[in-house]
Amino acid sequence: MTRRPLLGAVEVTLAWHVLLLLVAKVLLPPLAPDWFPDLGAALVNVACFGAVTFVLWRWGWLRESGVATLGVARRWWLAAPMVLIAFSYALAGLSGSTTVAVSGLVSLMWVGINEEVYSRGLVQRVLGPLGPVSAAVWVGVLFGAGHIQNYLFFGRSLEDTLWQILSAGLFGFCCAGLRFAIGSVWPMVFVHGLDDFMQIRSPGSVPWAWEAFVYVFHAAFGLWLLRRYGTEGNTEPKPLVTPVT
Repeated sequence: MTRRPLLGAVEVTLAWHVLLLLVAKVLLPPLAPDWFPDLGAALVNVACFGAVTFVLWRWGWLRESGVATLGVARRWWLAAPMVLIAFSYALAGLSGSTTVAVSGLVSLMWVGINEEVYSRGLVQRVLGPLGPVSAAVWVGVLFGAGHIQNYLFFGRSLEDTLWQILSAGLFGFCCAGLRFAIGSVWPMVFVHGLDDFMQIRSPGSVPWAWEAFVYVFHAAFGLWLLRRYGTEGNTEPKPLVTPVT
């Protein structure tokens, strides 16, 4: 994959989506008990996360993919603007009962874990040889394009899906920039799960002007992160080694 990273990233992305569809549509029955309405969705993401983690372990990439490390802790604050954007979707309140809200939060946090480990972890590691900017762009493109499955297999309208592809692509690009800056996927896991939860549980749509601002912010912030921190690569700073004399 290091010789043809883009082809490798496309193959990994397709394999992940095939696995997700296989687990969701074939292997697991519909699971929506009253005490955990989103149980099925949570288990699908747990299964896919386990598969991706196994691949990273077998390839020896757990740490350099940002999965088995917390990265540069003093830079976790860089995720703060995206956390604020996530909370902005809840300014009008949150809908649903306590059970529905808790079920959704748990399930969507697993979505964040699964998608960040696969996209900003595995896929971004595969794309690493392209350089930070190109890698982040392709991470965003592949992550956004993958949402076409929601139209093809999960009953979402084509118009909504196309907007989701754009939104997810820019979000993925920005998260890729954070991943390069921090060296860990875990801050983005929190941002991702929180953002999905706030948007889904919001009782109404935010104004178009705010959505447009968020799109521009994700593109601009991601680019700034790459220019500021991208040259540091995929790994944490290495400790100094005192030469033996």
